[in-house]
Amino acid sequence: MNGGKKTEARWEKKLSQLLKTASEAKEMEEGSQERSGFLYREFSLETPKGREFYRELPDSVLLELLRSRARELDHSPSQKEMFWVLREYIRKRFRRWPYALEAAGLKRASGAGGKSWKQMEEEQEQYRQLLWQLRQQAKELCRIPHPSDAPELCAKLKSYGKDWGAIVQDAGLNEEFFEKHAVYLVKDLDETSRGYLQEIRKKAEETGRPPRKNEVSKQVQETLTASCKSWRNALYQVGLEPVVRIRPFSSTKLEPREISGSRRHNQTLYDCCYYLVNPDEQTAGDLNKLREICERLGRIPEKKEVPTELRKRLQNVCGSWTNVLYQLGRK
Repeated sequence: MNGGKKTEARWEKKLSQLLKTASEAKEMEEGSQERSGFLYREFSLETPKGREFYRELPDSVLLELLRSRARELDHSPSQKEMFWVLREYIRKRFRRWPYALEAAGLKRASGAGGKSWKQMEEEQEQYRQLLWQLRQQAKELCRIPHPSDAPELCAKLKSYGKDWGAIVQDAGLNEEFFEKHAVYLVKDLDETSRGYLQEIRKKAEETGRPPRKNEVSKQVQETLTASCKSWRNALYQVGLEPVVRIRPFSSTKLEPREISGSRRHNQTLYDCCYYLVNPDEQTAGDLNKLREICERLGRIPEKKEVPTELRKRLQNVCGSWTNVLYQLGRK
């Protein structure tokens, strides 16, 4: 059994123990004030054991506990309706209670006066259908649609109170999606396109990263988009993936006046991710050391868990810690 499975087995056992204790409690605050008690020692965020257990719990588990409680209550749970240990964990992980409810697919309005579980399920099903439509459009365009590409869809999505970036994230329009649905080898490329693609590959090897669309001439853009259908698929022909924003369209709203206006894209690379092209021997070795740390811990390490010099070298090459972690692969 590797480190990751051992960790999972450990927190699953402790979680089962915690949930049993919570189900037997007469009220949600039971045991919260007993500094010498079992619950405080093992689970409170004020103790080493509690903090270690909290760190091991995945977001998905905490969110499912929220949904489970909502089903039980038939409404979005308020803070006082969650057992105090779980309430502490959820608040710390998601910062604010409404953020946690939203991440769990629940209504922000909590308590008995909120919407019933059935109403929330119906709304979620409608939302899933709209996201499916968005995914279909992304397949056709071979890119993330802009709100101006889907005004009717935006009008329906507006009622969910999310920005376009959050909707894109909910729809799963990430690199894995486009790799599966939007890239393919183009047969019988014309000589001009093949020449442009070789120039792009050469440029990527020189700079250490894939070039962005705006970094090539308009003629190259138009030629390759016509022959390959999209910039993403053009890069795919020469073994590259596009530079991607960590959270695309995060500042894009669904208001019609904002959709219609043109807005220049941010050209900085700090909030972007991309795979390094032909990293040098030092960088390749440093990435292998980082992978070894991941395997030993059974998870992605925090910055402080990586030797300072190793971390600085990788950040210098990759531009940000997020992009360093991106090199480890999507898993």
